[in-house]
Amino acid sequence: MTYASTRLLFRPLEIKDAEELFLHVYSDENVNRYLRFETHKMKEETREVLTYFLENHHEIYVIIKKDTNEIIGTVEIADKSLENKTCAIWYLIGSKWWKMGYDTESLKQTISFLFQNFDYQLIETVVRNDNVSSFMVCERNHMKLDGILRDRRIDKLDGHLDSIRIYSITRGEWGSKL
Repeated sequence: MTYASTRLLFRPLEIKDAEELFLHVYSDENVNRYLRFETHKMKEETREVLTYFLENHHEIYVIIKKDTNEIIGTVEIADKSLENKTCAIWYLIGSKWWKMGYDTESLKQTISFLFQNFDYQLIETVVRNDNVSSFMVCERNHMKLDGILRDRRIDKLDGHLDSIRIYSITRGEWGSKL
């Protein structure tokens, strides 16, 4: 299943996306600063990670700029609970496309896609406390700060403990913002 916004197309991840994702996201030191895994140095690392994701049925969409057909990032739908009617969104955008509204547009369109096509009642995301741009994206998309979990992740660069923020939006909150 694919979906789209004004400037972006979202389609399921395929192994053929490894090269572009390596070039634009997984080898990008700025992006990987906020992730738990190391920056990829070789295309094969990205291919191995994508193979793992595909073999283990991760629901990941590539984000494609419509005007250039470039893959600029990914969105993963994770932690799906049919019983609780909840899921989480994790997104990555290459730093070349930061500060252009693609992250806000990606999150907005993914939230809409999920509420329009599935029975989720709450969608959440987790953001590192020092990733100010990402939590501002959540707030621009009317997500509410549920809480800050203190000292939850070890920073891979300097070893300090970092806190994470949990944001969410309910179906009712989303519907009232249309």
